[in-house]
Amino acid sequence: MHALAVGEERFGSIEPQKHDTHAECVMTYIVAGSLTIAHRQPFDVSSGMFSVVPPGVPHALLKGHELHVLWLSFCPDCLNLGQSELMVPFDNVKQGALPALKANPKRHEFIQSLFYELIAAKKQALSLEVQRSFVVLLLNELNRACFSELQHVRYNSKVEQAMAFIQANYLQPIGLQEVSDAVHLSAPYLASLFKRETEFTVGQWITQKRLSQACSQLLHTPMPISKLAEQLGWSDTTHFIRQFKKHIGHTPASWRKKYKKQHV
Repeated sequence: MHALAVGEERFGSIEPQKHDTHAECVMTYIVAGSLTIAHRQPFDVSSGMFSVVPPGVPHALLKGHELHVLWLSFCPDCLNLGQSELMVPFDNVKQGALPALKANPKRHEFIQSLFYELIAAKKQALSLEVQRSFVVLLLNELNRACFSELQHVRYNSKVEQAMAFIQANYLQPIGLQEVSDAVHLSAPYLASLFKRETEFTVGQWITQKRLSQACSQLLHTPMPISKLAEQLGWSDTTHFIRQFKKHIGHTPASWRKKYKKQHV
């Protein structure tokens, strides 16, 4: 379900995976074991810690050992949380904080109980309002946790400016040249700097922003695919459909049909 998915997993070991992104917010809680994640630099998440990944942020799992994890994936807009202060940890990660937060040991049992209650609510198909209440409580626990000792690894200031410009203008027909002009750098230099800092090209970053918005619009509006493509900055609907399928795995129409049905 696009609005909310939750579960529990156990792994003896994890093989390295390539960098990836997703359209939802993802929160993982490590009950036992350890996990090494690549997010601009490798870092470890161990028992009693959260890992959070916002939409569109590249990350990769490098290795894991004897893992027991509880996880939550959700669409903030679907749960009316898009502008909530509870989303601050995700915003911090977007700005460069490493996505590892350590919970107070006294809260571990309660955090696990919230996950299990949410898993039960999901299996029983309780109302989205009930499920949302558990998400709010889990986000509150996330906000009570502390960022790991690795703390904040900021992006280069020019990369942050580029990200801010893209965030404000990604629905416009912008590309590398427009972004580089906005931050007063040459296009080749910004391209190299942006790729080194984020592991994405400027074009890929813009595309991820547009596709994340496309998912929200497909789910929450009846807008025709051609109109949506135009609104999101694609002059060619066929190109939009190809890009959507390449990154999301479905055509826009089949994605909308699948998740609209589950969202009802």
